[in-house]
Amino acid sequence: MFYNIYSKNIKYMRNLFGCTQEVFAQISGVSIRNVVRWENAKSKPNSHSKKVINKLDELCKKLVEIFNDADKISRWLNTPNKSLDGRTPIKQIVSAHTQEEGIQQIVDLLNGYEWGVAS
Repeated sequence: MFYNIYSKNIKYMRNLFGCTQEVFAQISGVSIRNVVRWENAKSKPNSHSKKVINKLDELCKKLVEIFNDADKISRWLNTPNKSLDGRTPIKQIVSAHTQEEGIQQIVDLLNGYEWGVAS
């Protein structure tokens, strides 16, 4: 039952991001097998993966707060962004030194949008 909490949360995030299990695995820094097992409540994330998932949860909350629409969120995450040197937010997360760093960069960018600092 404890695993179901992670399963539902991970499925929600992946659907909100509009990405496949493979892309979600890249975003979270794990194998696709882990994502499948988490979604099917066969295992739970290790302590490092929990940290990444918590950062992704923070990102989800910020995305919902700003866009309030799953289609807009998915579109924004998968559209090249000038503030990211033409990379999509998803690619920025994947290409960062760590997933946590990449996720924080996107959260910071969204905070900038809220304050009218970023374009």
